[in-house]
Amino acid sequence: MYHLLTESELLNLLRSSDEAAFTEIYERYWEKMTMHVLKVIQSSDDARDIVQEVFISIWKRRGEIVISGALGAYLLKSVRNLSIRYIEKNTSKRNFLSSLSQMFNETAPAGQNDVEYEELEGKIAHAVSKLPPKMQEVFILSRREHLSYKEIAKQMGITETTVKKQVSNAIKIIRNAVNELFILFFIGLTILFH
Repeated sequence: MYHLLTESELLNLLRSSDEAAFTEIYERYWEKMTMHVLKVIQSSDDARDIVQEVFISIWKRRGEIVISGALGAYLLKSVRNLSIRYIEKNTSKRNFLSSLSQMFNETAPAGQNDVEYEELEGKIAHAVSKLPPKMQEVFILSRREHLSYKEIAKQMGITETTVKKQVSNAIKIIRNAVNELFILFFIGLTILFH
C-alpha cells in the first residue's frame, strides 16, 4: 500500500511518526543515495554511514520537517553536503583535491577538467597563503603534515579546542575562496544525477 503513495503523502504520514512511511522513503531512496555518495568518497562503509545519518536526522526532525520541491532532490542534496564535510574532515589537502578532481572529471566536458583542477588547486594554495599566520601554520600541520589536533596543540603550545577552531575557520575561508568552482561543480553534479 505505501509503495503506491506519493512523496507528499509519505511526508505527511512521516510527520505523524508513521514508521511504515519512513521505511518506504528509505527503501525508495537509500540505494540511489548510497551510489551517489560512493561516487564522491569511494568508501562503501562510510557511504552507508552518511546515508544513515541523513535518515536518522529526518526521523529526528520528522515533526517539523518541511521539504519544498522533490524529496529525492532534497535527499541527494543532503548526502552531497555530508559527503563534502566527510572529505573536509577525513582527507589531506592533496586527497581533497584529488576527490574534487575526480568529481570534476565525472561532470565537466572533456578537456575542461585539467584547467579546472589547476584553477582549483591554485585558488586553494592562494587562500592558504592568505590565512593569518597561526591559522595557516595549524592548517598546514593538520592537512599537509597529517598531525593530530593533540600533536599540533602540543607543538604550538595551544589547546586542542583552539586547533579545531583554527582548522574549521581555515576550511571555511578556503571554501569561500573556491566558492565559484564549487558552484560550477555542484551544477554539474545536479545535471549528472537528475
